[in-house]
Amino acid sequence: MPLILILVLVLSHGFTYGQQLVVDDSESIEYRAFQLETWLGTEESWILPAFSPIRGLQLAAGAIITEDETLAVTEAKYMFRTPANNRVGFGIVAGTLIAPFVEFYSFIPVTFPLLDERVVLHGNFGYLLERNEEELGDHSHTQDDHLFTWGARADVAALGPVSLLGELFGENNDTPDFQVGFRLDLLPGLLEMDFTYGNSFSRQSSGLGFIVGVAWTPPPLR
Repeated sequence: MPLILILVLVLSHGFTYGQQLVVDDSESIEYRAFQLETWLGTEESWILPAFSPIRGLQLAAGAIITEDETLAVTEAKYMFRTPANNRVGFGIVAGTLIAPFVEFYSFIPVTFPLLDERVVLHGNFGYLLERNEEELGDHSHTQDDHLFTWGARADVAALGPVSLLGELFGENNDTPDFQVGFRLDLLPGLLEMDFTYGNSFSRQSSGLGFIVGVAWTPPPLR
């Protein structure tokens, strides 16, 4: 993963936000554009290449790497309406995790830019089908859990190239997790990076810890 981050930095032509943030925005990448998102964390790391074959549609497939295992992930996002200043944008996201069972998730991302886009609010409302394997004597049993997922996030422009980030997210009525951090615009239009720390408000579970993320987006194919 560190090698991937170095290659992304060296080969970049343009960057968008690193998306280690759990609460997603409603925007898709440009038509016929390619994007490589990757983030490195204390609890898990991701690599998620994406491509837009149709206007408004973004397809992605990659891997989640944890201390114990590597999981495959696929995701599709469609943007119904582009967000603009004082105008809400929204879309739909659906994806699968192979862990080793196939798990499914879907949510509606909503984005609302305010104050000439110096403040951008995001909301996610969705569903997760989670499968858990239980050992019953000499046999194993797979149980499906159907969960409601939610999240809220704010991106706030601060000083110069720095934006502040904060989000809350959770499942059903469980105690939520949070992430806070900042985005640094190193080269306007070329290089942006996110640095965050995540934890849980519950003492019985740990959060995402420290994460650094980047996303590489070359110019669209013509």
